[in-house]
Amino acid sequence: MSAYISFLAVLAISLIGVTLPKWRMFRRHRHPPILSVAAGIGIAYVFLVLLPKLAEIEDALGEGGGDGTILPVALNAYLGALAGFVMFLLIANKGFFEDDRQAGAKLSLGELTVFCVFCVYYAQVGFLLGEWPSANIFGYLPLVCAFGLHFIGINFHLWKRYPVKYPKALRWLFALSLLLGWIASVTAEGIADVVKFSTMFVAGGIIITAMREEIPAQRDVNILYFLGSVTITAIFILIVEIYLLR
Repeated sequence: MSAYISFLAVLAISLIGVTLPKWRMFRRHRHPPILSVAAGIGIAYVFLVLLPKLAEIEDALGEGGGDGTILPVALNAYLGALAGFVMFLLIANKGFFEDDRQAGAKLSLGELTVFCVFCVYYAQVGFLLGEWPSANIFGYLPLVCAFGLHFIGINFHLWKRYPVKYPKALRWLFALSLLLGWIASVTAEGIADVVKFSTMFVAGGIIITAMREEIPAQRDVNILYFLGSVTITAIFILIVEIYLLR
């Protein structure tokens, strides 16, 4: 039963990215408040979900004593995430600012890096939806709402950065990544650790995007929506950690 519900959750979130270029609210010049809500959810998710995963990875690397770690200090996962952050910034920075409207523009290394990081991130979320410890639709509803709003912000900014590639290919690629992550969660065994370790390499890209892309400029920010979404998301994550995942 939970597999069917999680598939519906994946389908609902995929539809957001696929249909977003058609949404009327994003054709106006005014900054929609929903983007401030999405930014708040994204920031809360980075600090309360992605960063704590690094501690879990460090614990996994340290199991079996000091011989199992690369360094004599418990910083392997954090150094890996830092390296990923710096590499993403240096390689993808050019890709973020290339003009996607140029005729015949080829796919650059920076763009390829950005797209790969977000494909892995979408696959992680698809895997999380498939592994969610709930067997009824009401247990999935808050999660789908949170991720749905989060992906509205991410997809909107990727669409604006890549106004040609996003409608033509990226929205379908990200939806496929989400679906593949879900398929892996319901069919494959023993890959949860692989998904967890991939956080080291995508965390930097998501943090950069959340800080630089999702937080709106001062003239556009709807501060009450932003603060409210940060607070509600933080409470939701804490409740999930206390009552569902322990």
